[in-house]
Order: sequence, then C-alpha cells, then structure tokens
Amino acid sequence: MKKILPAFLVAALVLVVYAPALRNGFVWDDTALILRDPFIRSWRLIPEGFQHFLFTDATASDFYRPIQRLTYTMDYGAFAFRPAGYHFTSIAWHIAAALALLLLGDELLRFLGVEEWKRRRVAFLAALAWAIHPVHTSAVAYVSGRADPLAAAFGFLGLYCGMRSLRAAGANRRILLFAAGSSFLLSALSKEAGLVFILLWGAILLARKKWKELFPATVIVLFVSVVYLSLRLPAEHVPPPTLHPPAPLLVRPILAARAFAEYTGLILLPINLHMERDVETHPEAVESAARAEVAVRRELQTLLGILLGAGAVYWMVRSRRQDDTVSICLLLALIAYLPVSGIFPLNATIAEHWLYLPTAFLFLAIGLTLSRLSVSTAVVGSVLAVWLLFLGVRTWIRTLDWKDQRTFLEHTIARGGDSVRMRINLAGLEQSEGHLDAAKKNLAVALRQEPEQPLAILNLATVALRQNDFATTRDLLNRATKMPLIEARAYELLAILQQKEHGQIDLLRFQVASRTPPPNWSIEKHYVQALDQSGATPAAIAELRFCLDTQWYRAESWQLLNELLTKTGDVDGAAKAKVRARAYDVHLDEPREAP
Repeated sequence: MKKILPAFLVAALVLVVYAPALRNGFVWDDTALILRDPFIRSWRLIPEGFQHFLFTDATASDFYRPIQRLTYTMDYGAFAFRPAGYHFTSIAWHIAAALALLLLGDELLRFLGVEEWKRRRVAFLAALAWAIHPVHTSAVAYVSGRADPLAAAFGFLGLYCGMRSLRAAGANRRILLFAAGSSFLLSALSKEAGLVFILLWGAILLARKKWKELFPATVIVLFVSVVYLSLRLPAEHVPPPTLHPPAPLLVRPILAARAFAEYTGLILLPINLHMERDVETHPEAVESAARAEVAVRRELQTLLGILLGAGAVYWMVRSRRQDDTVSICLLLALIAYLPVSGIFPLNATIAEHWLYLPTAFLFLAIGLTLSRLSVSTAVVGSVLAVWLLFLGVRTWIRTLDWKDQRTFLEHTIARGGDSVRMRINLAGLEQSEGHLDAAKKNLAVALRQEPEQPLAILNLATVALRQNDFATTRDLLNRATKMPLIEARAYELLAILQQKEHGQIDLLRFQVASRTPPPNWSIEKHYVQALDQSGATPAAIAELRFCLDTQWYRAESWQLLNELLTKTGDVDGAAKAKVRARAYDVHLDEPREAP
C-alpha cells in the first residue's frame, strides 16, 4: 500500500488540476493535426502514417512523430471529432509520464546510494511538482502538445528499465534491456527530443564508471538509431519554408543567457504563462521609445541569465564536492536542456513546453538539496506545501486558456505573445466569423511587424476579395505570386477573383495553382470542382484519378470521386469509390458535430 499510495496521489492530483481541459475545444495546430490529417481516419492507414512527417495538408514541418499520429488515430476511432476524448487521452499520457518518472526517480536515487526513506520522499515530491507544474500545460491541455508526454512516458520508462537491468541477471536482465531499447525507440518516434534519453543513460553509466554496462548500452543505441533512421529517412518530407534565418552563431550565447533567465522565472514563479515566447529584441517592430525600453530589458535579462548560469555551475560544483548524487541529477537536467537552450537553431528561441524533460531531473536535484538543508523540516515542508498548492491552482486556471480558439489567441496576445503568427491566426478567426474589419486590423499589426510576411499578405487579399475590393485583391495577389510559400494559393485566389469579378471560371489559373509545388489537396480539390462546374466532368474525374495515383489514402478524394462518377452514371465505379472512402475513414457516414 505504501508503494501504491504515492502513485495514486500523483494521478489523482493531475486529474484534478487538469479537469477543466476536458471542456476545451481544438485550437491552433489541432486544426492541421486532427481536423485535416487524412492518416488518422482509419486503422488501415497506420502503416502509411509512418511514411509521412506531421502537418500533411498544412505548412510543412521537420517533425517525424508517427507515434503521436498513432494516438490520434486511436482517438479518432473512439471519439471522431469530439475534443473531450482527445483531451482525456493527453491527460492520461501525462499521468503515465508522471508515474514513469516516479519509478525512475526511486530507481535512480537507489542507484546513487540514497537511503530508502529519503529516495521515496524525494522521488514522490519531485514527480508531484513536475506533474502539476503549470509550465507544462501547453504539453497537456493542448492536444497538439501530446508529443511531449508521449516521449517522456516512454523515455522515463526506458531509463527505469535500463537502470533496473543493472541489478538483474539472466533472462530478466535481457528482457529489461529489450524493454529499455524498445521504450527509447518509441520515445524517439514520439518526438525528436526523445533521442536524448539514450544520452542520459550513457551519462548515468559513465558518471558511476559502469564500464561493463557500456557494451549493452552501445548495442541498444545502435538498435534505436538504425531503426529510427530507417523509418525517418525514407518518409515523405517536404522541407519546411525558411521564414527567418537562424540567429548568427555569436548571438546564440546571448539568446541562451536570456532564455535561461526566463526559464528560471517560469519554473520558480509561473505567473505570466503564454505561447509564442521570444527572447530576441526585434528593434524594427516597435516605435523608438518602446524600442529602447525593450532593448534595456533584454540586456538586463542577459546579465541575469549569466549570473543565474554561474549560480547553477556553483551549485553543481559544490554538490559534487559533498556527494555526487545532486550533481548527477543536475548533469542529466543539463543534458536534457542543452538541445533547447538556444545554442542550437530551432523553430523558436524559447518555448514553455521545452522544459518538459529537463525539469524532471531538475526537481530531483532540488528535492535532494532540500533534504540536506539544516533548516527545520516543518519550515521546509510548509514552504513546499504552499508552493505546490500554488502550482496546482495556477495549472487549473491555465488550462482554461485553451477553452477555444478565440480565448487561446486573445489571451496569448494580451499576455505578451503578440507575434505575427498569432495576429494572422486571429485574423483568420475573425474572417471565419465574418468580422472583416477586425481581421484587417490584425493583419495590419502583423504587417507592421513584418512587412513582407507572406501569409499576412495572402490573408489581406482574401479579406479584400470578400469585401469586393477587386483592385486591392489583384495587387496583393500579384505580389503574392512572387513568394514561393504562397505562390500556389495566390494563383488559386486569382482564379477565384476572375470568377467573382467576371463570372468566368479561369481553369488555366486553377491548373497552374494545382501544379505549383508542394502538392496541396485543398487547391487540387478546387481545380477538380472547377472542371466539373465548367461542364468538363470527365476531365475532372481524370484529374482526380491522377491525384489518387499518389495520394490514394485520402477518404475525401474517394468521396468526391464517388459523387462525380454518380453524376456521369457510372454506378459500379461510384460504388467502388464509396467503399474505398469508407475504408479510409471509419466515421465517414456519421453526422459530423461542429468541432
């Protein structure tokens, strides 16, 4: 019972603090990963899902995460587009990660020689603080953030099995080593950051000079690397567009110092939480008075980051002199943190969910340090209880930020995440609700920050088109055709403009749009429908079959083929197309609820 109670408490408290998320909807990237991804619609498409990167039918990415997609397939089969089920699954995976951390913490501290009563208490408190910390809400309350709990759950379990094998023998040892390798592979296939766990295992073995254990560890590393690369490298991958060049090499240490300072604040006192964080200065985006204030604040943050970094080094060195248990936990936190520290170019300079892995080992180090203080246990316990209560309440409140798309976008902007991406997304929401003037205002803000932002220009053209401002629409779209990211969409909108302005279907422009890479099903579908509307239904069917030769997995394509063949009187062909559509979407014939 004593061993089960800590796990029960951690799971129960996570359910309590994340309960509001069960009422949340789909927001932001959920549109691409859940509402538009064709690979999650049927179990028959699971193998095909392993052959594609994420964000099919959206802006291309470098994210190869087939296990994340696999969990969405299971969710879609069970819940279709009802968001509560997806949120429950994300919470369940976070609980699984927290319980795996609880197991790992106890096993790691046992390996480091910490006495039983202390290691159980430290492992429990560290796992609890980690599980309810509000900085992790973007990985739990946001369905698209599920890659982090998946990678952590498998990674922590892999480390536990690897370390547990050190005190096993015979068949049990081999089973544990196989489980460790399999878990590390699943972690890497859940998120690229999962690859760090094999480095953490190697660091633990080297820190304690377990030379004999390096051979099986090397075999597992080779196994994980070969299988991972054999799956990732052949997968279809459209390189993502480069909207912003990475920071110069000499600038990155400055950004890393600022990020360290900001992360420290988020861990100790997570009050102002929001997506779209940034530690760059961006002087061109603000007026002169505000520019100086931002620059000064950033430079002070740089200085603070350097001081905090020096303090962290002192903490590690001092604990090393006394006992290497704390320093090893800090070393593991450092290894997990370095890839997201700002030294290496990523798709942002800082993100709250990047702390998901490093903080697990940091909290173990903090717990060990607190257990050694000469301060009264009652005082430490009281302060810790107040902090944990604050974390739980803050997490409960923070989950409400993902209530719906408008709440998410407006709260993010109001709290400091006023980025170009957020303004474009908010403008898109305003457009969908018919608030065209509000959409224009948001796009104007985005273009003041980044005058040549392709998506802002394209969206502004869409607004102008809906307002029947044809001259402005044409000027913006002609400008957009020179931008590779939106070139195809610009030609499509020019065709729509021609039809709206003169009542003529511009098939040539629709065709140019459909042939402009990368492949885009939405544009292709509009071209097929334009062919059909112009009376060229046989040509529309031929075009659709051409598309299905390579993108056979899309239920929507087969459904459209069914409709076109029915229109031409090909009953048998239409029936076969309908069967294929049903095979690739298990909820095809069910009424769809508004997501």
